[in-house]
Amino acid sequence: MSVRFGDCDPAGIVYFPRFFDFFHQAMESWFSAIGFHYDEVIVGRRIGFPAVHTEADFRGPSRFGERIDVELRVTSIGRSSIRFGYAVRGEGESGEPRVVGATVCVVMDLDPDSPHHRRGIALPDDLRQAMVAFGVSDP
Repeated sequence: MSVRFGDCDPAGIVYFPRFFDFFHQAMESWFSAIGFHYDEVIVGRRIGFPAVHTEADFRGPSRFGERIDVELRVTSIGRSSIRFGYAVRGEGESGEPRVVGATVCVVMDLDPDSPHHRRGIALPDDLRQAMVAFGVSDP
């Protein structure tokens, strides 16, 4: 992904909260990689994945015009939660990440007609199987 002008602060480096958006973009793309379009899960199946915890350690800057890679890994899958780990590097870099982060998302019922509306629910089996097949790595 490209670092855009609007991602940066007046010093010309990525403004730190933008990385949380980059993490979410990577998670949305990951759903397609495991065979589910994120919008179909949210709108069609009415299953949400709101973040209940997020963290980041910033080790080096990213600047306007650079290309960065956001690597996503699944570090744990619970009954109704998923923990994602992220590493951000400049495109083609293989060394120490510029940013490392994590997000815990809960599985939420988004159906307004459901008695469990906006409450945590068990991760559906088809999604769980696809996520486990992707692989779960140590944090």
